[in-house]
Amino acid sequence: METTAQNPPQAYINDLSESPTNANVTISDHHDLLSQLQSLQHSFDTIQSKSSFMEEKLLLLQQERDDALDNNSQLKLATKDVSLERDSLRDLVRELEASFREREDGFAKRIDEAYLSMEKLQKEVEFLRERNDKLELEIKEARNKNGFLLKISMDLVRPVKESLVKVTECVHDEKLIERFDTEENREELDLDDELRSVWEEFKAITRLAREAESKVNEFNEMRKEIRELESSVVSLTEENRDINSLLRVALVEKEAVERSLNKLKGNSEQKRVALLQFAERGLQRVGFGFMMGGGSNEQSMEGSGAGSHTINASSAASTRSDSSECEEEVVSLASTMERIMKNLRLENSQLRRSLEESRSDAERLQSLVQKQEKEIAENILYIKELEDRERMQDQNVIIGLIKIAFIKQAPFLADLIFFLSRPRLRNF
Repeated sequence: METTAQNPPQAYINDLSESPTNANVTISDHHDLLSQLQSLQHSFDTIQSKSSFMEEKLLLLQQERDDALDNNSQLKLATKDVSLERDSLRDLVRELEASFREREDGFAKRIDEAYLSMEKLQKEVEFLRERNDKLELEIKEARNKNGFLLKISMDLVRPVKESLVKVTECVHDEKLIERFDTEENREELDLDDELRSVWEEFKAITRLAREAESKVNEFNEMRKEIRELESSVVSLTEENRDINSLLRVALVEKEAVERSLNKLKGNSEQKRVALLQFAERGLQRVGFGFMMGGGSNEQSMEGSGAGSHTINASSAASTRSDSSECEEEVVSLASTMERIMKNLRLENSQLRRSLEESRSDAERLQSLVQKQEKEIAENILYIKELEDRERMQDQNVIIGLIKIAFIKQAPFLADLIFFLSRPRLRNF
């Protein structure tokens, strides 16, 4: 392209040198050619840039083609592998179908055998039902025979039970709730309902008899204690009355003695002996003669002996000393009486305290008995719930044993259930 564009100007230059007349024409043509040349060069540049862009694009397309060829080759290899796997899976499916057909044939044979065994079991069940019906009829006949004896025993047992309940209620002054032993209730006996009711009635009667015996013993002990306390209280009240009467008599006689002492002018020892004898007589009336009996006798003997020696010396004693000695004797007598009263009061207070303590103990025992009765009632309800649970568990165990026995007699049912539960493979 460049050679064709540059050769014409050289020809025009030679023509100008050869023919000057045509110079103007050639110059104008030269300018035209230059402009054309520039336009052509510009178009050449654009075409060259486009060609470079197209070459780059061509390279990219070649790379993509190479990548596509590689991917195509890989896909061909993958399709070959997949086809091989498909062929192997088809072979496996054919083998599985053949094995399933064989198993289906075996299961069909086993199902036929199962139907035959089921028919045999149904016949055995019917035979057992007939036998059970016969046994039930025999049991009903036996119950009808034993019903009269059971009724008689119940009629005899219930009044005994009611009488024991009434006795315990009369002794304890409260309504009695039958106590049940948890250990005895745990005993399991294979009895009918009627026999079980009779057995429970006899058991309750034995418990009531034991409880009545214990309550009667407690009541007798309480009665003994109450009688002892009542007798002690009565004796204390009688002693208190005697002491009051003694004090009144002593005061009256004290006034009489004081009057007689004022009149007497004899020996002080005779006055003392007279006062002691007077006090001794007053105490003997109430039952306290043992306190001053010996001393009064000795003093009376001494007083009688001394009286013979001191009759002549009676004028030497003064009235003041006699009155002081009499007052001292009276004070000593009053102090002894006060001590006796204090001791009696202490004994009375102690007896009252013991009586209150016994009453509080009785109330505590009653509260404990009530609590125990409530706990026993709750335990009875809990035991009934446990018995219901045990019955349900026994029923579940019996059902499970029946299922296990049935499965042992027909083991192929487990294989059939397993086969039916498995999902079947689909053909590709």
